[in-house]
Amino acid sequence: MTAPQHIRRGLILCLALLLTACGVGSVPAPTASPQPASAGRTRLVLWHAWPAADQRTLNALVERFNRANPGVQIVPQARAAAALPGDLAAAVAEGGGPHLALLRSHTVGALAESGWLQPIDDLLPADVQGRLLSAALGAGQVRDTAGSPLYGAPVTFDTLALFYNSSFFVAQPPADTAALVTTARGLIDDPANPQFWGLAYNLSLDRTIAYLYAFGGGVFDDAGQLILGLDGRQGAEAWLRWLVELDQDRRLLASRDGIAVDSALMTGNAAMTIDWSQSLASYRALWGDSLGVAPLPRLASEDRAPQPYVQAEVLALNARIADPAERAAAAGFMRYLVGAEAQAELLRAGRQPVLLSLDLNDEALASSQILAAARVFRAAGELGRPIPNSRAANEVVWDVLSDMQASALSGLLSPEQAVDAADGALRERLRLTGASGP
Repeated sequence: MTAPQHIRRGLILCLALLLTACGVGSVPAPTASPQPASAGRTRLVLWHAWPAADQRTLNALVERFNRANPGVQIVPQARAAAALPGDLAAAVAEGGGPHLALLRSHTVGALAESGWLQPIDDLLPADVQGRLLSAALGAGQVRDTAGSPLYGAPVTFDTLALFYNSSFFVAQPPADTAALVTTARGLIDDPANPQFWGLAYNLSLDRTIAYLYAFGGGVFDDAGQLILGLDGRQGAEAWLRWLVELDQDRRLLASRDGIAVDSALMTGNAAMTIDWSQSLASYRALWGDSLGVAPLPRLASEDRAPQPYVQAEVLALNARIADPAERAAAAGFMRYLVGAEAQAELLRAGRQPVLLSLDLNDEALASSQILAAARVFRAAGELGRPIPNSRAANEVVWDVLSDMQASALSGLLSPEQAVDAADGALRERLRLTGASGP
């Protein structure tokens, strides 16, 4: 499942939230839990959309927690990934739903804004939060007028890296973008009609926006002010020009055609790509012991590291849960999932742990290949930015930026014109009277 699919599902979520809101109105104060607790034991239902292989790990963690906490019973229930956010919104609006849900962080903002989730800062103490990857924690926070309360405890995270087939490299993989292009060109078999590609790079927004920031561009500043057409303009235009150069280089497979890129990779006809950590198992199956994972190449022209988005899998709490025993049980389960035992188990299952104290050099934890990749992903996560999770980010901003990128790559607009159009569209669609944004 790719990151663009996850982001597009934000649009589906928002439609579900709108439909729910039309029939329900405002959410009343939490009164009763959606599921009654069994006598003498606090029972919490957990919704998730983890695939079958990962469900085994999750179920094992739940069983261990339940055994160690005989007064609590966590009951995991699998749901369809595409439907989970909308199902959750509808169920909570009707007065039910699960107690807890594992969600992709980009969906959390719209759910919180609609009142279906509750803040959990009091359930995850500051000292616990301080031990977690900052960008993953930020991915579970939702900005409002009072600050950025935490609505989802990060359990694992996902970010970008360079994947490569080490059998094609006698030395280290390219460390910057100039070396990336030069190396990729040197690996093709026939410059006039290449059947093998040194680099297969999907130029989707989620895989390339890290370099927008490396060029010094930006869309909103840290205060939420729109800067795309102002301080962020020069870097945004340079980023778009760079993407056009990659797209037009016939010795690279750099394209918005994700099907062509995936086809080249899955048939073994490419040596390198840039992708999300969630694809680690796929590349391990493809390249086996020859799989290498390296940091995203630095931007050579500016000598800056890219800043990839960090998506997190977060544990969120139903807004209607008010019973002290249920909230205490939920807090205990959250702390368990971000603890050393659970984080090590998630690492071994191929998920990226958020606990910074987990020693990724400890060969007793996992295989050397898993640990080497995890060190790369952690370093990328420390440089990265939380993926935007607000309703506006999913409904408006992502589409506008995707259109800006597509119009420049297709040649419909120059980079300068594309930035102008995007800045104007954001101001109009977000109804900005000044420079304020989400």
